[in-house]
Amino acid sequence: MILKKLTAALLLLTVAVVAHAALPVTVTVTNAGNTADTTGFGAVAYPYQIGKFEVNQAEYCEFLNGAAKTNHYNLYDSRMDGEYGGITREGSRGSYTYTVKEGWGKKPVGYVTWESCARFCNWLSNGQGTGATETGVYTFKNGEVKAPDHAVLAAGKTTNWVITSENEWYKAAYYDTNKAGGAGYWSFAVKGGSAPEANLNSNEPKEVGSFTTAVSPNGTFDQNGNAWEYNEAQADGKVGLRGGSWYINDNESYLHSSTRYDVLSAKWPHYGFRVVALGGAGAAAK
Repeated sequence: MILKKLTAALLLLTVAVVAHAALPVTVTVTNAGNTADTTGFGAVAYPYQIGKFEVNQAEYCEFLNGAAKTNHYNLYDSRMDGEYGGITREGSRGSYTYTVKEGWGKKPVGYVTWESCARFCNWLSNGQGTGATETGVYTFKNGEVKAPDHAVLAAGKTTNWVITSENEWYKAAYYDTNKAGGAGYWSFAVKGGSAPEANLNSNEPKEVGSFTTAVSPNGTFDQNGNAWEYNEAQADGKVGLRGGSWYINDNESYLHSSTRYDVLSAKWPHYGFRVVALGGAGAAAK
């Protein structure tokens, strides 16, 4: 009887661990109410926590195992098991399972749409595991998606996860509270006036954080290089993209604070994303 109770307890513990995988590591960006850069970007009226790294293959694989047993929303793309992807799929529809390929866990995920990123954020906000993807901070209905008000979420007592807004992304990358002469912006996602050493034009993704000297003033890595990152900007059916990537044709100019794109939401191997946590404990920061 004791053995049966112990086995049952261990099973419950295992289920709990599987249902609540580790959340993305974040850094806190403070100095709320800062002014915008000359580009017009970077002003954020609230403190927030942004992903220290791009969302990686292992994190996205956890999401797939919780939310894509049927893959109804095409969260998994078969190219994720190809040359530039790190996630394999086994089983049949309704019971799919996903596994990270050896050596790929810490590389940024690719082949994701903006909508997949929003569903990932819903899943995080809804407790992971089998958490809902269609409701939460983003509402999917009749083929459209409604994005949240970040300022409202930032003031809340509950922590919610979102795709970083363009201003949140920009501030984390380029803004330096301790810049000599007063708080202000750098031209690249690192202190100083020159582009950092980054995963640019290498034709392969690297593990997030591999370029240890290329850290932004706020403690983030790879906002220059490794993967282009979706942000929450939306205009005329397109979404925002920043940062430059490992893609073979990318160059140093793509890393500059003045470089931004509005693109169609599409699955490319060098398009990834970074998340932001709003509200909860982060709401108390200044």
